[in-house]
Amino acid sequence: MTKPVEPEHAAAQLASQGIAATLERGEESARFATQVLGNSARPFARLGFEEEPSGYAAALRKYAP
Repeated sequence: MTKPVEPEHAAAQLASQGIAATLERGEESARFATQVLGNSARPFARLGFEEEPSGYAAALRKYAP
C-alpha cells in the first residue's frame, strides 16, 4: 500500500516549481500523486532492477583483488 502524499508536501513541490500553491491545489495534487503512485507501485516492484547489476557493483567484482 502506498502512503498518501500530504497536501502540504504537494503544495511545497508546486511552489518549488514556481506554481502558485494554494491549499486546494495542494490537496488536488496530493490526491493525484497518491493515485498515480498507488496504481504504479505493484508493476514498479516487479521490474528487474537487480537482475542486471549496476556498473559500479560489476566493476567492483571485476577489479577486486
